[in-house]
Amino acid sequence: MIQTERVSTGNPGLDGLLEGGFPKGRSVLVTGEPGTGKTIMALQFLADGLARGEKGIYVAADEGPLDVIEQASSIGWDFEKFVEQKHLAILNAGTYLSPIPGVGKERNIDIHKAVNDLAGFVNRLGAKRLVLDPAGPFMLIRDTASRIQDQSRLLVKLLRSSMETTNILTSYAVPRTGERFMHGIEEYLVAGAIVLEMVWARDHFVRSLIIEKMRCTDVKPAQLQFEIIKGQGLVLSA
Repeated sequence: MIQTERVSTGNPGLDGLLEGGFPKGRSVLVTGEPGTGKTIMALQFLADGLARGEKGIYVAADEGPLDVIEQASSIGWDFEKFVEQKHLAILNAGTYLSPIPGVGKERNIDIHKAVNDLAGFVNRLGAKRLVLDPAGPFMLIRDTASRIQDQSRLLVKLLRSSMETTNILTSYAVPRTGERFMHGIEEYLVAGAIVLEMVWARDHFVRSLIIEKMRCTDVKPAQLQFEIIKGQGLVLSA
């Protein structure tokens, strides 16, 4: 019987719900509104890998390496030493995005070139874990819905075929007429989808997590509360 290999999320409680972690070599979408914990969840995933001797790469869109190191440090993870040891690389998404001329003033992202260039770096480093935070810059978000869907499918496909990493892709989600709207990546294109939310519980807001899908995993539908704790990251509430 074929068994799915797993990669720990860095969160013991979440690993328990996912039969050990994310499916190895696949992409998982973590989506939510600003402030819900997407970046911390991604950093926790990398921190766990580094502690296990697995090299990682964090691709940021808006923040520089020092910003990422500072945020990790605020939780209790010393990323600076891993960067110095070349076990961790913090890259800027713009380095890998080569716009190609489109119609009029529109320019499309050459996803093939972007992922191939990134894969070259991943393979040279020997990285096992990859984070795109957010994944949106690898697509032309202002394009038509069908075009975005095509770009999303291509991105996920190329990540899987070009490198052997297990990936977290973050994406913003904003309320729209009572429903979540995903910017850039449709959930059905990835192996897993986790939604982070702020919900009102009694007299205050709490953070919650929903595992909307995880391939090859018997996931029970549930909205789980969690806290962000220094030295641990995301911790599911008992």
